[in-house]
Amino acid sequence: ILSGNKMLRYIKSAFLLFFIFTLILFPLRISAAERPYDIKTNAKVVVFGDVHGAYDELVSLLTETGMIDSSLNWAGGESHLVSLGDLIDRGPRSRDVLELMIKLQEQAPQSGGEVHVLLGNHELMDMTGDRRYVTQSDYAAFARDETDTERDSLRLEYLTDNNNEDDTNINNEFNKLYPPGFIAFDKAFGLEGYIGKWLLSQPVILKINNTVFVHGGISSEIAKKSLREINEEGKTELRTYLKTVERLRNADVLPEYLGYFDRVPYLNKKAKTLIDADPEIKRNSKKRPAWFDDLIALYEAQKAGIFSSEGPLWYRGTSMCHIYSESFNTERFLKNVNAERLVIGHTPTRNHQVIERMEGLVIRLDTGMLESYYKGHPSALILDKEDLYVHYAGSPKKVKPTREQRSLSRKLSGMTDSELENFLSTAEITEIKRIGTGITKPMKITLKQGERVIYAVFKTFDSNPGMQNRKGYNKRRDKDADRYVYDVAAYRLDRLLDLQMVPVAVLREINGREGVLQYWVENSINERDRLEEGVAFEGYCKQKEQYRLRYIFDILIYNEDRNLTNILWCKDDFMMMFIDHSRAFRIAEGRPRQYRDVPLSVSDLFRKKLQGLNSENLTNALSPYLHPRQISAILKRRDLILREGRSTD
Repeated sequence: ILSGNKMLRYIKSAFLLFFIFTLILFPLRISAAERPYDIKTNAKVVVFGDVHGAYDELVSLLTETGMIDSSLNWAGGESHLVSLGDLIDRGPRSRDVLELMIKLQEQAPQSGGEVHVLLGNHELMDMTGDRRYVTQSDYAAFARDETDTERDSLRLEYLTDNNNEDDTNINNEFNKLYPPGFIAFDKAFGLEGYIGKWLLSQPVILKINNTVFVHGGISSEIAKKSLREINEEGKTELRTYLKTVERLRNADVLPEYLGYFDRVPYLNKKAKTLIDADPEIKRNSKKRPAWFDDLIALYEAQKAGIFSSEGPLWYRGTSMCHIYSESFNTERFLKNVNAERLVIGHTPTRNHQVIERMEGLVIRLDTGMLESYYKGHPSALILDKEDLYVHYAGSPKKVKPTREQRSLSRKLSGMTDSELENFLSTAEITEIKRIGTGITKPMKITLKQGERVIYAVFKTFDSNPGMQNRKGYNKRRDKDADRYVYDVAAYRLDRLLDLQMVPVAVLREINGREGVLQYWVENSINERDRLEEGVAFEGYCKQKEQYRLRYIFDILIYNEDRNLTNILWCKDDFMMMFIDHSRAFRIAEGRPRQYRDVPLSVSDLFRKKLQGLNSENLTNALSPYLHPRQISAILKRRDLILREGRSTD
């Protein structure tokens, strides 16, 4: 028996040792928790995206890149193979694709390699009962795994909910909606199914060395989250939904045949029937069936981030939205997780090429591997030490990702800026129509060249002719000038910054009067009309984030006349465009009144472009339209934007 003093010494020593080990091991514990999502390796990394059941194409791609042998076994050695998700749906052999990846993931560690399969939105959909893109072939692949008894039970459940109409029509409808294999498919992708369990063990987002991989993209909602938070929150949200569905099924209130979109409406209707029969249920919580709470939980679970269009599995803004607004989210996230680039799938690229955007911050890898549906081209991104290149199936060449080409003119007209400028300057004028009153009296012009016809707006009002050529600038006379040449200046400055938001504008003489001729955007709606007509804003690119660029551009040109009629939205994608700048380009060095208090957010990418403005390039581009004092004021306001703009640090 130890004496009191000895006991005290032992306790102190034990506490000291515990304290030392805690200091040493606590960081290791944190590191271990992050390790599945943040990997360091000297081995080659091979990445592919969006297989969509294209088994044969995937096998060819993995064979060509040395990841598998002729027996479809792992041959990648210490390499890391990364799937960006969407292995399934649309194509004919989703099950074969999944089982190949399951096998390779088991085999790779035996050679020191690893296979990483990120969740895509289609994995999420099939697990949660959104089976819109599951093919008949996919169901048929599971048909042998279900029994006639199970199928008869499901049919009876369906007939019961459809007034027991056991006739040919209702049976045909059942067989069409729930073909053989449906039950086994549902079980396989469920919480206890072999595919469901495996998918739930896969990451939502992953970092290897200095590159982050995710299926969809990074929205502002998750840009400040860690890899661990994104993964754990997403998995928790998915499990919560699946467990809630399981409880409702076990309570015999939710039929197994009902899919994602039908579950809450069905249960709401069932709850309403009970409440109508006994209104006391609504007032007295003790009388409510226990499943009422799970109905609320199911409704709430469907609103979780993993199901959101802003979530990492669904977000398309990283692929499709304006690089200067979207790069703010991307830069902030990459800095947050200490990475250099983001590799994504989800959104097929045009021309089926691997695309590099935002000067290499983002690489888009969905080139439409399922050739029968997308008419695309299987591809893989290879990261081998300092080397980064693309392998296209069937080609021995190593090629770099294709740099994204952005052109508002090509998007709107199919022509380049120079081609459209030439058309506006030289095409035959076939019709002139007055479209407005007031001071500027704009006209809509129809132009034709060969078989091509386009429209333009023509304005001739100039309150201060020749002002740009005067030696002096008269503040009282010139500060409120309203000049058609400013529309050309706005277009030229837009292109100098590569904003691609102002339609082409040129000077042209029509009927003896010079004016500005600006491309008329046919498939568009202005913000005033959108609001008055109740047109929903249905774009991938959020309005508030596009307005970041509006604030900066209007401060840069000191535009006091921005209003709802000269903010245009392309109806195809609700991307923003600007027109009517004849009252811009004041010499004030501060902000216009309407932008006095708006916060400015400037990504490093846009900041670099703004910093590239100087007296020389502005003078070369704008001196035919602006006075030197106006050009100098642009630079001073540019400095204000850089000074006051929030950065991504």
